[in-house]
Amino acid sequence: MASGPAPIVSTRENTNYARLCRLLIDVGSAVLRDTFNGIHPPANLPAVLSGTSVESTLKHLRKKNILNPIQWGKLYPATPSTVSSSNFDITLLMILLRNICGLSPPSSTRSWDKLPSASDNDIEDNIARIKYYRNGVYGHATQASVDDATFNMLWQDISNAILALEKSYVPWINQLKTESMDPDVEKHYQGLLKEWKEDDDSIKEKLEAMEEMMKLCQDSTKENFEELKGISLLFYFYYNYMSRSMKWPNGPLFITWVHNDNNIVFHILAP
Repeated sequence: MASGPAPIVSTRENTNYARLCRLLIDVGSAVLRDTFNGIHPPANLPAVLSGTSVESTLKHLRKKNILNPIQWGKLYPATPSTVSSSNFDITLLMILLRNICGLSPPSSTRSWDKLPSASDNDIEDNIARIKYYRNGVYGHATQASVDDATFNMLWQDISNAILALEKSYVPWINQLKTESMDPDVEKHYQGLLKEWKEDDDSIKEKLEAMEEMMKLCQDSTKENFEELKGISLLFYFYYNYMSRSMKWPNGPLFITWVHNDNNIVFHILAP
């Protein structure tokens, strides 16, 4: 008689890792949603998303594949009045908080990807902390295992960041720390954290590509400006000096220019 599949065996260390995943996914999502709702109250959300500036920003993010079609559908459902942040996952909430909520990277690091100074406790700082500690937890994903000392340290760090944003989550956090977890549930939360990390890495790569493109455009604009300054000086010289001191039988001089190996070559022509 054939035996069925072996049951999944979970160790204490596996459960520690899964509990950290659940804290980040469940409570982390909830506190980020509360933060978003505090900036854009649910009753105003349809109007906010249809505003010219916000919609333009989100369309740009969609064009760059930072927002995927599923996320776009949650932002702009067929019936606009039904849009709700309760349908936004943690990845989408992070994108929105960083792009349409008037928030800037923490002042101590000027980055959403670094741990802010311990003395800073603004909204931006604690959003960045949640993401930073997420990376710390995910560093144990290969073994899906965290020892008790590391578990307690990470739990405290993550909880402090969450409670700095919303103090009412104390009972929920305390419950999750000791609540039993079925091995299948543990796998579920491990998978959700992996998905969040991979989505975030993909977004980071696309944002870095966008920033590099913007830098190239700025450099190009600066070069063009320097060229135009030279042109302006030449015209100034002509109109203020040459046109006053030189007489041409058929009218004023004409000045033309052409690009030649990235340089501007000027031709002064008499009519």
